[in-house]
Amino acid sequence: MATTQQTRGGTAPLPKTHAQITWWLAAGLVGADIGTSVFYSTGILFPHVGFAAPFFILLVVGAMWLFKATYQEGTAVAPINGGAYTMLLQTVGRRSGLVVGSLTILSYLATAVVSALSGAYYLSSLWQHAPWPTWQVAAVAAIPVLLFAFLNLFGLKESTKLVFGIAAFHFLLLIVIDVWGLFVVFTQGVDWSRITHGVMHLGPHEAMLGLAAAFLGITGFETAAQIVEELEAPSWKAIQKIYLAIVLLVSFTAPVSSMLCMLLLDDAQLKTYSSNMLSGLAFTLGGKPLLYVLVIDACLTLFAAVNTAYAGATGLMTTMGKQGNLPSIVLHQWTKRFSAFQGYPYVALPFMAICLLMLLALPGSVNELGEVYGMAFLAVMVSYCLGVVLLRLYQPHKIARSPYLSRWVAHFRAKAIPMAAVAGGGLLLFAELVLLFTAKSARDLGVQLFLIVLLIMVFYRLGQVEGRMVRLPDLRIGLGKFRDLEELPEDLPVYVLCTPGATPSRLVTTISYLLKIHGPDPIEIVLFHAEEKGMTHGVVSESLQRVVSQQLEDFFSERDFILSVKVLPGNLAEVLPEYKKVKRIDLVYITSGRLPERSEAMRQLLANELGLDVIRLDEASLPKGPGAWFNQWVQGFRKQKD
Repeated sequence: MATTQQTRGGTAPLPKTHAQITWWLAAGLVGADIGTSVFYSTGILFPHVGFAAPFFILLVVGAMWLFKATYQEGTAVAPINGGAYTMLLQTVGRRSGLVVGSLTILSYLATAVVSALSGAYYLSSLWQHAPWPTWQVAAVAAIPVLLFAFLNLFGLKESTKLVFGIAAFHFLLLIVIDVWGLFVVFTQGVDWSRITHGVMHLGPHEAMLGLAAAFLGITGFETAAQIVEELEAPSWKAIQKIYLAIVLLVSFTAPVSSMLCMLLLDDAQLKTYSSNMLSGLAFTLGGKPLLYVLVIDACLTLFAAVNTAYAGATGLMTTMGKQGNLPSIVLHQWTKRFSAFQGYPYVALPFMAICLLMLLALPGSVNELGEVYGMAFLAVMVSYCLGVVLLRLYQPHKIARSPYLSRWVAHFRAKAIPMAAVAGGGLLLFAELVLLFTAKSARDLGVQLFLIVLLIMVFYRLGQVEGRMVRLPDLRIGLGKFRDLEELPEDLPVYVLCTPGATPSRLVTTISYLLKIHGPDPIEIVLFHAEEKGMTHGVVSESLQRVVSQQLEDFFSERDFILSVKVLPGNLAEVLPEYKKVKRIDLVYITSGRLPERSEAMRQLLANELGLDVIRLDEASLPKGPGAWFNQWVQGFRKQKD
């Protein structure tokens, strides 16, 4: 008799089934968003802390190393798109996950709109003698929104190549300006007392506001966690390289650029360039030619950050669609009609439409939208830090499988608590509270936008999974000594068989194989089937019932076992963990199906989500059809019983 190939749960990365993004392309994607902060962070801080602005930027840069360790651990333990949404969904529950998911979607909408508008305003500064009207700024801002929506129809990798080129030029330009500026500082002499005096004479209130505002300088940091499934394998190493590159670049360029602005611009220039101090620095160092280069760079980098918003929103919303928390239509692709379109049009196009509506409705509210973005971003990162801590506390099976864990821990009740997540989350929470209490107009606007997103999501999501669990109940059949029992026992070993789709003969073959390898002892086999979207509820269930009653019962009438059938619409990774909450599970099998690589990816995902061994059955190596093989098995079983 042929034997089957089995693969048990482990920590290997999920196999990739399509073109993946290299770590350096992803670093460009993330860096395009974080890199824009240098254009506004010093200007935001200066009214609060004056010449001490570089000090606060340096503090936040130091905190980035805490966030780097936190995000590395989180993406290694749970290598699934979704970031903070995934963290809270897996630890606290679905309701908390939906709240954080809504905040994250809001932050990406604000990212796209603020970046597009800011880029347009930077571009308009080249025509200072003829200021652009608001409608013209909004029209120019719509260009990157439309462009990246189109490019994302081809897939994330295609749009990311363009963004990488822009981000690489941006950081190269910053390094040149900073090195040039440092040369001027140390050769021509400057008044360092400006900065030292500013730091020494800060009051508590100013310091509090400065620290909170400084965290807006790392917006976009979380984006890599939204696309972890798209990264080259092993994804956890790619994440390490991405954050190392970004943190190193920002650690040099952000505080040095801010320091040079404080040292090289006089009081009149600081007032003139209050909202774009880096432009003043470029003009001071290189005159109008360098100023024009910087303005073009600022425009392009801010426009590139629009694609970061698309990437983050797509990664999050497709994960939510797979889990039933958004309509599955968001997963739609046009690859059948247009083979080049590998992206998700029903995510990219609605996202584009909402951004255009916001541009139309709020073209002059860049500052308020920027603060809304900051509040949402901080809340999302606090949630991620909390989720990483909760994973350590409540999901030890995932921690045991993780290829990377932070070493800076504190032990509490035999649990190792990651202190990078605790310290980083505490700083972020402080900044979030300060912004909520001080930025009233932005807070009110943000609450309104957040409630709109949340209500739409909750309206769709209300009772989706739970309703399906109740609407399609289990079919349980007892055979052998369990045949005539009114109440079937619940204490038998339970083996779950997951199948994405199977013919009756394949089901009979697979179930019979499981009965054979688990010997004569009483067991329960739960046939778990994920019904595809669009199928009439219960059609597959009825077909499986006929298989059970007409074929398996005939062959195994003397075998003491219970066969249960559970058919649910949705994704196995979503509904099987829910099922485990109410049903004992000892071992899980998954069939290889038509796409073994996809089946292997699902096997590893289920092993990680359930904390159980998941074995993949190679159906090609199993005996085909009932026929002689089943008769031989039945004869052997009867001899064993005699």
